[in-house]
Amino acid sequence: MSPPSAIFASDVPAVALPRRRPLVAVLPFTPADDDPSLRLLGNDIADLLRERLAQDPAVQAILISSDFLAKAPPHAVELICRELRIGYLISGHCHATEPRASLYVELTDTRDWHIRWARFFRGTAHTLLADSGAEMGQMVAHLRRELIEQPRR
Repeated sequence: MSPPSAIFASDVPAVALPRRRPLVAVLPFTPADDDPSLRLLGNDIADLLRERLAQDPAVQAILISSDFLAKAPPHAVELICRELRIGYLISGHCHATEPRASLYVELTDTRDWHIRWARFFRGTAHTLLADSGAEMGQMVAHLRRELIEQPRR
């Protein structure tokens, strides 16, 4: 009977573990005041952003309904994120600025609730819905870099 041989780390082939896709929740962008057109704009932008993020195979994106949030208690978002194991939250506000609406967007890491990325689209909120998709494409590219390409801090 031969003695058992020791197994060293160098003897075991390196196996790349599959990286989990980050789960991102997109909230409707809330209006800064009670303007129904800003509410609709915020909902449309959030829906389009979620669709564009979901097209990326490296990201899982869900949209949390504004109707649900309107009836939920203030701490509901944190509870939802914890229960569904959502890693990141995209939220923000629509503002009525002259001559056109503006949009503030932020990406929050739900482990520590720190904002990892934020941008203010002054007077260009409507361009995010444009058919060309250039502005939305730039926002998605910035978010992708934060979600996929940058290590978590």
